[in-house]
Amino acid sequence: MTRTLKNASMLNRRQAVALAGGAVSSLSLLDPLAGVTPISSKARAKSVLLLHMDGGPPHIDLFDLKPDAPAEIRGPGSPIQTSVPGIVVGEYLPKLAKQMHHVAQIRSMTHKDIPHDQAVYHMLTGYRHNIKAGGLKVEPTDHPHIASSFYKAEKHPTTLPASIEIPEPMRIDARMLPGQNAGRLGARWNPFPVHVTRSGTVVPPDLGRLANATETGLKGRFNLLGKLQNNALNNSTRESSEFQALQQRVLGILEQPSIQQAFDLSQESDQTHAAYGRDRHGQSTLLARRLVEAGARFVTVYWGKEIQDWGPNWEPMLVNNPWDTHRNHFPLIKDSLMPRADRTFAALLEDMHQRGLLDDTLVIWMGEFGRSPRISSMFATPGREHWPHAFTLLMAGAGVKGGSIYGRTDRFAEYVTENPVSPADFSATIYDALGIDPHTVIQGREESHQLSTGKPVLDLFG
Repeated sequence: MTRTLKNASMLNRRQAVALAGGAVSSLSLLDPLAGVTPISSKARAKSVLLLHMDGGPPHIDLFDLKPDAPAEIRGPGSPIQTSVPGIVVGEYLPKLAKQMHHVAQIRSMTHKDIPHDQAVYHMLTGYRHNIKAGGLKVEPTDHPHIASSFYKAEKHPTTLPASIEIPEPMRIDARMLPGQNAGRLGARWNPFPVHVTRSGTVVPPDLGRLANATETGLKGRFNLLGKLQNNALNNSTRESSEFQALQQRVLGILEQPSIQQAFDLSQESDQTHAAYGRDRHGQSTLLARRLVEAGARFVTVYWGKEIQDWGPNWEPMLVNNPWDTHRNHFPLIKDSLMPRADRTFAALLEDMHQRGLLDDTLVIWMGEFGRSPRISSMFATPGREHWPHAFTLLMAGAGVKGGSIYGRTDRFAEYVTENPVSPADFSATIYDALGIDPHTVIQGREESHQLSTGKPVLDLFG
């Protein structure tokens, strides 16, 4: 299906002024950048849709099964057949099993970061944080999210923001985990945030333009606002430059058809809503598909916080991150997490395939690490602990060889034995799929930044 926008309206003056004047830290619209490496003819993907399971999904229960291992390793789940002869997945994935012919498994992801903070940072930026303990704060010197680096490096603007995040950033308590924004590149390259409530309701940005707002009037208002803002910023050259760039992108949107339709999930059928799931993750993923279809280049969906209302006898998880299953591991994945993840990811793959979007969209399903193969009895109920040494990441679309497996682990899925893939290699693979040299150097606010130090895993693609 051709990616188009239909029945457009325009950006609201008040919203545009508010965004440009007061939301410099979160606004990320479009701005083509001259002088950087362009997307080449080898690009396999026009866009990326990344689903991040906040907390770390258990690779040994889902994909890298070891049915001959002792019970304290393999757990109670059994393998089931998939649409690919010879490939099995855990019994918790009956819907995804039917879509595995679209999916390549990287079973040899590996790094050394055990805390969530460092692991999230490493996976989403491709760079290891220089602090190895937990409790990290977001700093302006952080390496940028892969999406932000791509946002700055790409040269083919679309109506939609190039980088979008849904439904909210990952946090531990109130602390945002680093690696999710543009960091050293500057706030103008931050992902554009789109909120979905914990009950699954999309909160679209107010992008409707007042009928009597003329282009000349808007430019005059923006010029005046820029002068006022420059004074407020105490004539800081850097801050003023950031603000002016934001102004120009907002004004550019005002001159283009609106993206409001892309955020309107009411246009989807009840059947489609049910297929994705009416919970927060399901609706966030459905919105992501609509945004990619409308022209968004890089959409990241985090499995965000949610309402824990799963019945009168349900025991709470008692952790910050939904997939951080130190306690109640098997009830959680069997009764709550996997039924929804299985339904949503399978629906996404089938839907995108039917719409032709898998042809040029790289779809990624991942976490910051896996879970320990050895079942832990640290708490009253069995769990699995953080495990970065070996875990599985899924890719589909954009020329990925569906029904394939890359890499191998040992007999207990504890350590990689064949074709290790680092977070740097993972980031390089994404850039390469998008047609950008992973070793391209772009300029940050105060220093240059190399997109990746890794090597693309080209064997994943046909």
